[in-house]
Amino acid sequence: MKAKTYREPVEITGSVYQINIENRTFKMKTDDGLRVTAPYTEETKHRVFQVAQNPEEWLIKVSGMGEFAHDGALKRVVKSDHIIFAIPPREVDPNAPTIGERFDALTADIPEEVWAQIPTDLSERHNYYAYGVDLSE
Repeated sequence: MKAKTYREPVEITGSVYQINIENRTFKMKTDDGLRVTAPYTEETKHRVFQVAQNPEEWLIKVSGMGEFAHDGALKRVVKSDHIIFAIPPREVDPNAPTIGERFDALTADIPEEVWAQIPTDLSERHNYYAYGVDLSE
């Protein structure tokens, strides 16, 4: 007798390690070692291929319908509604400078006279500075 399975919505993120062009499916592996097959469409295949080419830089996030074993284990993704890029989590250096500190370091050598030449009404006169059109008249 075949074991019963059930389907429900699923969202899974992992790296692409194999692509089956003939079946339009790919295999992905999650951080916890789960290996799952999922389908891709013509519209999403470029994302799948890009992630497969850059496994250290990119992950893929699949949302759709999953098929689960009776014990709750995900067997496969039967329908992929959304396939998007995901960036692997990186460790954050607590000693790294903040954006403000980096900005201050980059601009420290700029003389005050240069700062004084920057218009202070940029948002009000955006069209003038960007396109040479003065709409304030």
